[in-house]
Amino acid sequence: MTIHIQSSEMELLNAIPERDLVEMAIDLDIFVPERINRLEMIETCINAIIQRAQKEGLPFSQYDRDDLEALDKEGLRSISKLMGLSGTPSVAAILKKGRRVYKAYQKNRPDNATALLIPTLLPLIARTANIA
Repeated sequence: MTIHIQSSEMELLNAIPERDLVEMAIDLDIFVPERINRLEMIETCINAIIQRAQKEGLPFSQYDRDDLEALDKEGLRSISKLMGLSGTPSVAAILKKGRRVYKAYQKNRPDNATALLIPTLLPLIARTANIA
């Protein structure tokens, strides 16, 4: 699935260290080529995050509230649906479920690059999941 990256997001995506991208790809069981095309890697990772989220949800902590509140209504609805929540999308409900997922990540996947990068990638995840 092609991801639509807005020009305002390019600077932020380019600021993600390559090492973090590689660690995220490895966590998501994505082959890491010798030469990395940053945008292709991000696109592949976002699609894998969405697939994992459909099974497990997304890991969120209390510090992710601002990132969730920054989403527009469609983005919040998309993340809520991705988390398997029903009813009117709310940041509180997403955080509640996300905290449970985050606790599982802390237990089974400590210092996980994917969990750390999800807030940065959240608008892209929301847009891409909304298309799916």
